[in-house]
Order: sequence, then C-alpha cells, then structure tokens
Amino acid sequence: MKKLVLLVLSLCLAGMLLSSAALAADFPTKPIEIIVGYSAGGANHLSAENLTFSASDVFGVPVVVTTMPGGSSAVANNYVSISPADGYTLLNGSLSLPISMYVGTVDFSKEDFVAIAMFSEVVPCLVVRASLPVNNLDELVAYCQANPGSFSWGHSGVGSTLHLAGSYMFKSLGIMDLIKEVPFTGTNEAVAQVLGEHIDAVLSFPATVQEQVRAGNLKVLGVSSTERVAEFPDTMTFEEQGYDVLLTSTRGIFARSDTPQEILDVLEDGFRTIIQSEDFMDRAVKLGEPPVYRDSEEATALYLEQCTTIEELIKELGLDL
Repeated sequence: MKKLVLLVLSLCLAGMLLSSAALAADFPTKPIEIIVGYSAGGANHLSAENLTFSASDVFGVPVVVTTMPGGSSAVANNYVSISPADGYTLLNGSLSLPISMYVGTVDFSKEDFVAIAMFSEVVPCLVVRASLPVNNLDELVAYCQANPGSFSWGHSGVGSTLHLAGSYMFKSLGIMDLIKEVPFTGTNEAVAQVLGEHIDAVLSFPATVQEQVRAGNLKVLGVSSTERVAEFPDTMTFEEQGYDVLLTSTRGIFARSDTPQEILDVLEDGFRTIIQSEDFMDRAVKLGEPPVYRDSEEATALYLEQCTTIEELIKELGLDL
C-alpha cells in the first residue's frame, strides 16, 4: 500500500513538473500587453514604449503598450490586478502603484503584485512658465508670500506620483497654503496649460518638458535629487538651494503575484535582455529616463519598501482619503 501511495505521489509530482515545463515552453504564444496608467505622450507612456522595440526578437511575439489613464493610474492598476494571471497583461508601475493603495480606494493590496524588473529611476522637477518673474526657489517663495492665492500648479492627477511629489515640495517650501492646485489626467495636459499661461507651474519628469525648456518656453526652478540631472545641468537641486527635498520615482514592469513562476521567469529573462541592451539604454538616455536595472527580487524588495515609505508620507501630508 505504501509503495502504491509513493508511486501515485511520484506520478503526480512528475506530472506537475512536466506541466510547469510545458507552461514555460508554450509562453508566450500571443502579444504581451503593458498597461500604462497615464495618457499617451507622457513620460510613463514613452518609457514603456522604449521596452517594445526589440521585444519581438526577444520573446518571439510583439509587446504592445496600452494607455489607460484615470485615477492617477489607479484604473490601470486595478485593471491589471483583476486580469488573468497568465503573464500577458503587465503593468508599467511607478510610485503611483503604492500611492494608489493609500490614496482613495483600490481593490488590491501590495501582496497582489510582483515586480519583474525595474528599468528606470527619474527625478521630478518643478517647471514654471517663462514669463513668471521668478528664477529660483527663494524667489518663488517670496512671490507666493507677496501674492497669496495667485500661484497655481498642475499635476497628472490626485494621488499620482507627481501630485505627491509636488505636495511634498511645496510643503517643504512652506507655501502649501498660499497656492492653488489643479489636477489633470496627464502631465502633457498640465504642461500645455502652463505653456498657454493658464496655470503657472507643473511638476514633471525631464523627458516631458526638456524640449520646451531648451526652447525657452519653460523654466526649471529645481530638481529633487541628490545631484543635478543631465537634462538640466545648470539647474540646482532643492538641496543646493537650501531645501530638504529628495524624492525620485522608479519605473518597473509588474505582474500579478499569482502568475505561475515559470512564466515570471520567462518574462524576467526577456526583459533583462531588453533593458540591458545598448539600444534600450541609448534611447532611455535620450528620453531623459536614466536606465537602472534591478532584477525581480531586488525590484520587488524595493517596491515593498516604497509601499511603507509612501504610506507614511501620505499620512504626514494629510493626503489619505
């Protein structure tokens, strides 16, 4: 009887191993979709598109990007969280993923996602219309104090990475109660409003605004990093200007955590090849998206750390709803 039980268990185990191997061997057989929670043309969309150029050679199928703006990426995050856990629907996630868990209501928890790879780390920058009579942070503070309620800034939506970054920045500058906040559905829309002088400022990532800055249509007052960024080498950091503001945003590819490990392994191997390729890195630098690769284990650990940090920061800023 014991021998029969052992035989049955052995056959079951062998079947599971064969099934897992077959699962990995068969994946993928159709296009892989990356969901972006913001509008087309913004930094989140462009960074995701950069992953697609050599994807057919790596995976044998296309990788396509679908934008799904709304709720500062909460719509996209929710969509992926309830999509089949088969590796075909992935999320282009940033700080907006943990933010969405603690601002408003979503139908998932941090344990429901796993990172496949991190591919970029970007720095929020404070950009103003060219005609605004300020050129640095001290002048901005003085302007807002002299004109309470007249300064307005836009971001990519309540609860977005840039909303959190901006609230953090303006609170650190001591002018949060002197300014007006205007949410949009994406950074490009906010930038257009600044260019049209309908609002005064926008929180953005370098890739979205660098051409307008170079053309003289916008001015960058500060960047929230430890060092100056390559896109704006003449712009001082917040710390250089005497303000303790440091907040960067990582970008990564995420899947549902209950996706079969064999499929996650295929995805990790493929995206590692793409992200570490010279072509990807060259395009990323041109986009203002410095490539920084972390594997699934490292990226997931960082994501979980960010969840803790973001939860504390949101409570400190009083943004939890």
